[in-house]
Amino acid sequence: MHVVDPRIVMRERPMNLKQYGVVALCVLINMIDGYDILALAQAGSALKTEWGMSDAALGTLLAMNLVGMAVGALGVSPVADQWGRRPAMLICLLFMSIGMAISAGSDGFLVMATGRLITGIGIGGMTSTAGTLALEYASQKRREFATSAVAAAYPVGTIIGAYVAVAVLDTYGWRGIFWVGGSLSAILFPIAFIWLPESLDFLLTRQPKGALETTNKVLRRMRVPEISQLPPRPQDSTEGSTALSEILQPVHRNELIFKLFIAHALNMFAWYFIINWGPPLVAEAGASDALGARYSAWVSYGGIIGGLSAGFFCGVVGVKRMMWLTMVSLAILITLFGMFVGNPGALLIIAPLMGAALFGSAVANWLTIAYAFPPYLRATGLGFATTAGRVGSIFGPIVGGALLGTREAPLDLGFATIDISMSVAAVCAVMAVPAILSALTFNRARRVEPGR
Repeated sequence: MHVVDPRIVMRERPMNLKQYGVVALCVLINMIDGYDILALAQAGSALKTEWGMSDAALGTLLAMNLVGMAVGALGVSPVADQWGRRPAMLICLLFMSIGMAISAGSDGFLVMATGRLITGIGIGGMTSTAGTLALEYASQKRREFATSAVAAAYPVGTIIGAYVAVAVLDTYGWRGIFWVGGSLSAILFPIAFIWLPESLDFLLTRQPKGALETTNKVLRRMRVPEISQLPPRPQDSTEGSTALSEILQPVHRNELIFKLFIAHALNMFAWYFIINWGPPLVAEAGASDALGARYSAWVSYGGIIGGLSAGFFCGVVGVKRMMWLTMVSLAILITLFGMFVGNPGALLIIAPLMGAALFGSAVANWLTIAYAFPPYLRATGLGFATTAGRVGSIFGPIVGGALLGTREAPLDLGFATIDISMSVAAVCAVMAVPAILSALTFNRARRVEPGR
């Protein structure tokens, strides 16, 4: 007996309000992610003053978020493929709420570090699961745009965080920033618990206990005809196997390690260099902290437009073409930034374009990774690749800082000293190269998903 796949029915028809609701909830969740991840950066100056903390100590606290995100991406993403997107996302919301509450109530370095680590775990796990669920509930025509809407919510969250910081710092102090973030996550938890459905891709490929009943419950809610039996399981997904054991099969492992790991690490190397060093370099060149803050805001505004536009055009011209366009544009703009960092007029043009390239490339690269794996391994593949990206995100600012430091002293490698002096323009040109190398590596990635 032939079983009609309800996912095909849902994806080939126009989206209804129920599907849009799932995507909207994923957008809201990622918006809070953007707020939470930069909460410490917004509170950093006040925190240093109150605790008498050094720059090095603050830098360690900032790094705890990245460590937590790596742990979350690596540890929570397999949960989404093994036990479902819904429980993984609810767990992440709990981690985010608890982590922000611990941060708000902290009275010292270790408690704050713990809070930032826990918050990072929630954000890291949500990175792959929220976008994945939006992708899986969107129609074939809107799935790339739905993913881009989730990605574009991140810079919206950072902008909201900046406004909240201005509003609460004078009255409630730095703790108010964390209480607001923790409250937003806590409010979203019951909404997600009631509203968020399980992924049909997960139910029909992993087929957990009670899958048919749960699937039909979701189908009734989505106004899709119910099914009388589950479709056959994918050939390379056996009952009782785990997401970890399946993704470590040679056919998936080689794709993950030799292409996506390298590509995403290179991408994040360049990405986090310009995100972290852009504002202070602008402030230094213009002798104005306000100019650095305005530059950062321009990047965020451009990121919103660029992220949404990239998702739309991924569905029109194809994901890999958009990957090439955004990554090459990013490399060019990083180079131009170094050449015109002291020119406010030029930066007014470069900054929003930089944001568009940054978040446009994030969308295209996320889709490249997501489409390289079958649905039952999608979250795990994204989580593992994201972890590799975190390695690049750590070393990008470090290497960039070391090269920028040659303006004042020779480059000290620990085992040798290199007597060179590199200008900001030269450093940016060097740091743009990994973006091109990332595009070349991403271009070799396979595509499992049907379509363009």
